[in-house]
Amino acid sequence: MTDEMHNLNTDFKELFSENRLDELTELLDTTSPDVVHTITSFNFDIVKGYLDSEEFHLLKQYIRFVAFTSFLCEYAGRRQILSESAFQSMSHSFNTILEYIQQNK
Repeated sequence: MTDEMHNLNTDFKELFSENRLDELTELLDTTSPDVVHTITSFNFDIVKGYLDSEEFHLLKQYIRFVAFTSFLCEYAGRRQILSESAFQSMSHSFNTILEYIQQNK
């Protein structure tokens, strides 16, 4: 990812954490599909890495980042930026994380 994309990713995260979802969606709408795909994939790869190594405690600790990444994946899926199979795989991963958190409250 370029510095510009990292900065945009930071802007996305800030809007999400401030619960300014309408503004986040507007910004995503004006961002090129390739950039949204790159940022979404970058964030998902981090989450997936922790999931694959069964670092559930870290996923729980950074649940806001997990939720943010899930939001991006949902957005990219709705906008058809992700392939259907990639979207389904991501959704399955987030469901696995959700089940773990619900079982270990």
